[in-house]
Amino acid sequence: MMIKSRIFLIKKLNLMAKINYNVDTVEWRKKFPLFKKYISRSVNKTLNIINKDDFINTSVSFLLTSNRNIQKINYKYRKRNNPTNVLSFPMRIFFEGTNLLGDIVLSSETLLIESVELKITKYDYLCKMTIHGMLHLLEYDHKTERQFKEMKKLEDQIFYKMKQDKW
Repeated sequence: MMIKSRIFLIKKLNLMAKINYNVDTVEWRKKFPLFKKYISRSVNKTLNIINKDDFINTSVSFLLTSNRNIQKINYKYRKRNNPTNVLSFPMRIFFEGTNLLGDIVLSSETLLIESVELKITKYDYLCKMTIHGMLHLLEYDHKTERQFKEMKKLEDQIFYKMKQDKW
């Protein structure tokens, strides 16, 4: 009886990640003053829906930057000389009791432009791109049509469940 109770409690556990923010441009604080709230909820909702055992004591780092800086990073690591909305760098290592998932880089300028083009609020789009980045850290990809459909479906599911929760 005791073992079943412990297993039930573990399964019901809400996972909360440690999130590190490095903001290298003032635009983030001006254009997205609530970025921590929305990124945090997106990260934690993704982890709780994916719900793997190794997500206890998880850490994710974010670099919140400009188009100019994300373009440099995009070129350095992907040989693409253009800005983008999100880049993910999976680590998936366990160090000193913490599961280090990796790093996510987001560009405020691209997020704002694309949110207008898609007719979605800037915070909803920030959440969607954070979820997208998290899924890459969790080894999801979209190189094939099948992978794209699977990842898109999961992104939509996580975002929908997040929107059902009270902000």
